Amino acid sequence: MKLGVFSLSFLLTTVFAVPSALALQGVDELLQKLYQKNQELSALQQVVESKKALSGLSSASFYPTLNAVGGWGQNKTDEFATIEKGSVGYLEGKLNLFRGFKDQSLAGQRDIDYQISKIDFESKKKQLRLELTEVVSSIVALHKLQKIIDEEYKVTLVQKQMAAKKVAAGLTSAVDNLEFELRENEIQIEQKQAYQQHHEAHQKLIKLFGDNLSDETLEEIDFSNSDQLTKTSDQTNIQRTLEYRKTELALARANFEKSEARSEFLPSVDFTYGFGRLTPSEEVPTKFNESKYSLLLTIPLFSGFETYYRNKSALSSAFAFEKAQLQKKSDIGSDLEILKERKSELSALFQINEKKLVSLKKYFDLTLSEYKRGVKNSPDLVNATERLFSSKKKKYEILKELEVSKVRLQNYE
Repeated sequence: MKLGVFSLSFLLTTVFAVPSALALQGVDELLQKLYQKNQELSALQQVVESKKALSGLSSASFYPTLNAVGGWGQNKTDEFATIEKGSVGYLEGKLNLFRGFKDQSLAGQRDIDYQISKIDFESKKKQLRLELTEVVSSIVALHKLQKIIDEEYKVTLVQKQMAAKKVAAGLTSAVDNLEFELRENEIQIEQKQAYQQHHEAHQKLIKLFGDNLSDETLEEIDFSNSDQLTKTSDQTNIQRTLEYRKTELALARANFEKSEARSEFLPSVDFTYGFGRLTPSEEVPTKFNESKYSLLLTIPLFSGFETYYRNKSALSSAFAFEKAQLQKKSDIGSDLEILKERKSELSALFQINEKKLVSLKKYFDLTLSEYKRGVKNSPDLVNATERLFSSKKKKYEILKELEVSKVRLQNYE
């Protein structure tokens, strides 16, 4: 499979058509800070600059070279008894006219190396964006969770006081007190677990930024609008993903390597020029009055099989990259289907949970009213309370997963 001139040009000009939108609201400034502080990203930026410079070097082989040559030499010819010796000094120029398309192949390889370095740089940015989304969305969800747990704890304390009054009035047994005490203990365990998860999330922030970020810094960040998060998109094109484009570039480079290897079998043509003192002379002062022009054709005859084996290696490498490209297309397609299905499932779960919250709020209010009238007992009230707050917590767990899923899909666009 060969990559034509048009398709290669299109590939190189579209290599950075990558969306930069993030799902989390208010995280853009934090992302830019992460880009500035990440040393690996900075190193990849330097690699891009290096490859860009080498790409510019490619045109140098099409320009003439000029050298100043000086020293001492001796010429001896059987046809003449005179031995020419003495100093030489001249300007020497050379122009490469044809090298079996080797220069074009090398230029293509350097340009592709530059494009691949830009893809590596962009891929690292996407990876950092995903890592930041994962940790920040976890912290945002934990902040919401802590508020819900605190609210549930206060509600449970109020219910515990209600139960104590009913027990004291002889309307129910001491089991009611134990029921709410057990629920209070369970909530306290949840608070401890949430605190630990919050601490671990901040440790991940330290790993990303090199120092910690206060909760006040993250206070302005929030989940996106639920309509935006649950919205599905089919814009992803496998051929335009960074991973696939990298395999295309790798294959194109392998084809250029094949052309370079084949060029070793072809003749080369050079134009050379010299002016000055070309013949060794002991004259004082030296006269710089000689010139020489040459149009040289060089035909390779034997290279110790080096050219043969290089060509064979290049053919095998190109074939391997063709297979790798087909496999990468299949892998990306499967990964995308999994991500889309996961996001669709999460969107459906969110909608169901929203409806469930409305019903659970009604159920909680009715159960509380009936508990006050003595129709329901303490397990009924504890169950209604736990189910309501569990659904509230579930909402933000789903939103967190939706945020991460959205960015994972964006990373393929």
